[in-house]
Amino acid sequence: MGKHEIGAVSRALFVASVYCSAALAAQPPDRIARVQVDGTVLQVALRSGRTLSGADLVGSTVTLAASGDAAARQIFVAAVTSDPKDPQHEVQLYHLLAVDGATGARQELCGPNADGERWAFPLRGQWDAEGQHISDTGFTLTCSDGAQGKCVRFGYKPWKTLPNGVRLADYHQACVRMVRADYCGGHGTTRDGMLIDFYDRIGIQNPDPGAAGMGLTFEAAWSATGAECVAHTRVPEHVTLEELGRACPRLEGRLGPDACTAAKAALATPRALLYNKSR
Repeated sequence: MGKHEIGAVSRALFVASVYCSAALAAQPPDRIARVQVDGTVLQVALRSGRTLSGADLVGSTVTLAASGDAAARQIFVAAVTSDPKDPQHEVQLYHLLAVDGATGARQELCGPNADGERWAFPLRGQWDAEGQHISDTGFTLTCSDGAQGKCVRFGYKPWKTLPNGVRLADYHQACVRMVRADYCGGHGTTRDGMLIDFYDRIGIQNPDPGAAGMGLTFEAAWSATGAECVAHTRVPEHVTLEELGRACPRLEGRLGPDACTAAKAALATPRALLYNKSR
């Protein structure tokens, strides 16, 4: 069954690089000795010897000092649940609320995704504002309505290596490029509300046979660095093929519906990992 999702800009909330104390509901105050992320599971080791993870953190307020922030931020963990879209039950979703340090008022940390839900989860490493993975240190809190979060829930889990040796980190980065319509690498050109169909050759996502009936045609083939060829741009008002050709010389000879077809992309662009269709 094919996958149709709404394209969105990247929404990584912040990178947590320094960890402070946590106040845990219904338990004596304790201090954090170590914080780590396993997949999307936030694990908090306390000085008392306890380790809290996943649902253990519900009701806690964790203070995180984020890179670039003038002050630490307080985050209340309202709920944790297993992602119903993940057949392996590896992805955990967190309902997080930002706490006003002065008033104690809480507000949603994430915007609603396509299902109207507000989920976040941590990912080990750091991504910049354009969705480029820049470091394996620390972790990033990402919302499910942003590119990094979407691509994890599509099945491209950056922490995993398949039994055949395929690293899904490369597929995750290619997916982020695709969701953002980041053809040249470093600048997204999509807009919210764009419908796309996408697929790969490793069996995580398959093309939807009904895509043509919805007016979706082949758009591009994608690698971790951006597009490998582009048949048409997703939002011509943001970038045309002509403008893309000038901005991204590496795509010379690989632009337009004749130069970039699904068949040609599969044969002539060995670096391509993902393929997509759009209107």
